[in-house]
Amino acid sequence: MTSLDLRSFNFLAALQCAVMGAVLMGMQRNYPANIRGLRLWGLAPLLALASTFFYALVGSLPPTLVGLVGNGLLMASTVTLLAGTCRFLERPWHWWPWATLLVGCETALLLFFEVWPDYRPRMLVFGLGMATICAVHTRVLAHHGRGFASRLMLMAMAWQTLVLTARATSTYWLDTADSQRFDAGSILHTVYVATFSFTILMVLVGAQLMVSDRVRQEFEHLATHDELTRLPNRRAILNRVEQEHERFRRHGQAYALLLLDLDHFKRINDTHGHPAGDRTLLKTATTVQQGLRRVDQVGRYGGEEFLALLPATDLDAARTLAERVRALVASQAPEPDTPGCTVSIGLAVVQPGDRHWNEVLVRADTALYEAKAAGRNRVGVA
Repeated sequence: MTSLDLRSFNFLAALQCAVMGAVLMGMQRNYPANIRGLRLWGLAPLLALASTFFYALVGSLPPTLVGLVGNGLLMASTVTLLAGTCRFLERPWHWWPWATLLVGCETALLLFFEVWPDYRPRMLVFGLGMATICAVHTRVLAHHGRGFASRLMLMAMAWQTLVLTARATSTYWLDTADSQRFDAGSILHTVYVATFSFTILMVLVGAQLMVSDRVRQEFEHLATHDELTRLPNRRAILNRVEQEHERFRRHGQAYALLLLDLDHFKRINDTHGHPAGDRTLLKTATTVQQGLRRVDQVGRYGGEEFLALLPATDLDAARTLAERVRALVASQAPEPDTPGCTVSIGLAVVQPGDRHWNEVLVRADTALYEAKAAGRNRVGVA
């Protein structure tokens, strides 16, 4: 492969990656704010393209300047890719360790450009520095990534790490002191030059797939969860009750339902305003969750009502849990912007003759009505 071929491939691949990066940066505007990292993923290939332009200026600018700026942009591109992945996966990120690595590598490269001119130690420093960044990227994806897109990125980064390490450690066997980046040479050198652009391309493809999957998950979450309390909405909690009833019919495993209603909620809205009512609903939802077990599921049934599903629970255990939840809500002290409240609870346990889960829910609703009629802030049992 000629030097022209390597330069052409490198430039065309970097240009293609830059276009994909620009698309990712544009996507950020139309996606939810909690999907982070897109701008960093988009910036990385633009930095790589800038480095390609600088490498093309060999002969027009001093070799030291071309090498330092070109290599610095390439390392910055790799670090920016890693930052984007960490932000997207909601992992901690700090720039200073990588800025330190970049400055250290650039200082070493300057020494081997001006003080002891030799391509081989430059290749060793740059290759191992890049391999370190890629190895950390691989580790982040291996520990925190999920799904096909993440695995695609992981394989690309693992391959990049391997090639960079092999190229850096073989430089004293493959190169001479006055070798150049795009010199024709061994197959390993050709693979090394092509690998970076290919890796960015695969990472960007994986990034777009990961973003699409995250957006799908966001829409699914919005379709099944209440926006205020972040609990499953009516349809979602009833679907789970239906699944539990099917389990009861197949295996005979009993379950219980708690239908909870905030007492005098209209009075709270009328006296304190609807924002205070919303805060009361949110606080009550959190308190109810705290009073239940991990296996229990609670959703917003509608308005000021919540429905809790207690799997594998008999009447005595369900009554104990209901009383615990009721007492916990009643014990919450009022706050300046959130009034206190109590709940009435209707409890029903599935019976052998129940053919449909709605029969259990109707009994829980009847028990709730009786609890309200008996004075509120109590548990009614059907």
